Amino acid sequence: MNEGLNLFLQLAPEQIMRRLRRCGIEADPGAIGRPARRKEASESHTYSHGQDPASYRQHYRVVIFNLAVLECQPLGAGAAMNAVYLGPVRGEGDYGGAGAGASGNRVNGAGGGGYGNGGAEIEGHDENSYEETDARSDSGNSYRGAGGVGEMRGVAGAIRVTAVRALYSLGLDSGEVELRAMGGRRYVVTGITPLMPVPGKPLPEPYRTASRELARSLALEQPGRAGLLMGMDPEFILLRESTGRVVPASRYLPMDGAAGCDAGPPGTRGVFPVAELRPAPRGEPRALLAQLMSAAREADRLITDRSLRWRAGGMPLRGWALGGHLHFSGVTLCAPLLRALDNYLALPMLLLEDVRAAARRPRYGVLGDFRRQPHGGFEYRTLPSFLVSPVIAKGAVCLAHLIVSHYEELPLHPLDREKLHAAFYSGDKQPLREAWPPLEAQLRALGGYAAAASYIEPLLRSIAAQQTWDESRDIRGLWCGSAPSVSGTPPSRPGESVQ
Repeated sequence: MNEGLNLFLQLAPEQIMRRLRRCGIEADPGAIGRPARRKEASESHTYSHGQDPASYRQHYRVVIFNLAVLECQPLGAGAAMNAVYLGPVRGEGDYGGAGAGASGNRVNGAGGGGYGNGGAEIEGHDENSYEETDARSDSGNSYRGAGGVGEMRGVAGAIRVTAVRALYSLGLDSGEVELRAMGGRRYVVTGITPLMPVPGKPLPEPYRTASRELARSLALEQPGRAGLLMGMDPEFILLRESTGRVVPASRYLPMDGAAGCDAGPPGTRGVFPVAELRPAPRGEPRALLAQLMSAAREADRLITDRSLRWRAGGMPLRGWALGGHLHFSGVTLCAPLLRALDNYLALPMLLLEDVRAAARRPRYGVLGDFRRQPHGGFEYRTLPSFLVSPVIAKGAVCLAHLIVSHYEELPLHPLDREKLHAAFYSGDKQPLREAWPPLEAQLRALGGYAAAASYIEPLLRSIAAQQTWDESRDIRGLWCGSAPSVSGTPPSRPGESVQ
């Protein structure tokens, strides 16, 4: 619980501001150095009476434990508003995502990346209409809210997302965050109070109950997590190179299935332009990779236009951010697990990414980007689409499985350091490359590394050679030209290089 508390306590107010800004979060510079207000709602006022227009904004207090929202309270609101915001948020698929967004929703207007104006156009679309497809979008945004029963959308979802991401970006996982509404579903952080246990005294409620539930869940896990189940849904787009337009994946792929379509950027309402591969979950990485290859062959069968180029990566076209989302169940989501994935998986993947992929952040691909799932597991959303190469995909999947199975043995957090935190979001690889060798050594020392080495070693050799993938190439031939082997043996064909 709050293993990064020392990090937070050492941050000066201006450093807190910079960290939040890197993650796409606004903060009030006049209030960020102060703790969140701890008045009871009945003692607070919805609006103040000062001359500053910001003082008339609605304020909220969000109580969080282990990155899950326990309470979300509008300060000074009446019973009707409290019922809306205070409804049950735990045990109902509450995402608490450090980076997960809500439907149709920008988290604090995070700029500098993600979908934006100037991106590739969608074929068949003019400024007034979209070409007819078999699918209809009700979100218009692939940056959707957490899946699960009782999913929070709209204002309530945006408040929770902003609060959890703010805590996580500062090294925390439990505490209170105060937000001020700025209109347009934008929220400014005005106070953060970390949970600081007092020796000899029990935690106050609702933290106490949540802490017991977390301890009970962790105690039930087996060593090495033999019950771990893993899935994924990496994305790609279809490009007609002669026109530079994206062809909606919904022309060829169904909504559901191993190869399907998904929603796209804001403004693409009415079409599902993004393609996804959704292999059936498996307990072993090799079995999951076999399912991934089967899903790629299914996409190849359904996408009958052979002239279309398949593009993957972080941002293969300006304005089109893609993700490589990994799903896990049979393991309890907690901050140490999430930070292990950030430092031992997201960091080395960034060392391999095309320079264009940096534009995806901070709106997408922030550290600790996750979403809780209704089956009790979670989705890790920080990675770009690793479909750029079978070699990259094999290494990423096996490395992720190894990390989640042994995360307690992976204590290094170089991304906590201010210089490296900034380097991750800017895509500055050199300081991250210098920080990588101790992480690599710890991975190699894990008990399960030998079994996964043939899959992971090609990835590590590419990092050592300072290779990067190319997001402008057509990946269809890599996956479907001749079915790639599930074996971890390095490829001999030049097309499968990460370069």
